[in-house]
Amino acid sequence: MTARPRKAIAVAKAKELLNELRIRHPSEIDIERIAAFKKVLVRHEPLQGMDGRIVRDKNAAIITVNSAIKFEGQRRFVIAHELGHFFLHPTTRQIETVNANQINNWSERQEVEEYEANIFAAELLMPETLLGPRIKGIRPSFDLIETLSAEFHTTLTATAVQFVLNTSEECAIVSCSKRERLWFILSRQFSFPMLEETHIHGCSCAAEVGINKRSSRSSQVEAGYWLDGFRGDHKSSLTEDARFFPSLDRSLSLLWIHDAI
Repeated sequence: MTARPRKAIAVAKAKELLNELRIRHPSEIDIERIAAFKKVLVRHEPLQGMDGRIVRDKNAAIITVNSAIKFEGQRRFVIAHELGHFFLHPTTRQIETVNANQINNWSERQEVEEYEANIFAAELLMPETLLGPRIKGIRPSFDLIETLSAEFHTTLTATAVQFVLNTSEECAIVSCSKRERLWFILSRQFSFPMLEETHIHGCSCAAEVGINKRSSRSSQVEAGYWLDGFRGDHKSSLTEDARFFPSLDRSLSLLWIHDAI
């Protein structure tokens, strides 16, 4: 099955659960109570080499979250990710573990079940019906993503992905590490192909951020740094807003086509 149908199925299942629970506000998305409602017990215990684990038996399950995780958004995402396996993979995932690399990997080329679980978790924690009104008509930026992350109690990575999947603007979110592109997500309106080359241009905002500089934004980034078909075109530009995450040794770049190019 291709990525698009997989994504649609995962989103639809999350929406079904949200409708059943009649969620109307971010404060009502109590992920542990949602799990309990579906006979899934959540425990917080030390785990070695993983952020979370689910063990299931027919229609019941136990999710264990690594008690060493300090960030609420990360804990909530681990639970939601494992619930994704519970609802989406009832016959193939009786025992499932997840680590930080998997929940921060949004590549459509990764293992099918992990991609689906991430998409499910993003929709469950940040429903389109609640996110949409909060981003309509607002300029895309990491400041906006940080505000949404605080309100929904979600990780910045998941919030950035869900923003791009739901915005009406031409946007992309790109994950990079050590000057190499790891993965990217495009908005539905994004009409340009990304470069096949994965090495990050030295003049991009992604190349500027690191341990000593955590953020960089410019509305005059040459389109050719990221997009195919713009080599040598110094007139076409886009907005890039980059953030560096020391704990992951990765950066995220929000790309926005703010003018016709």
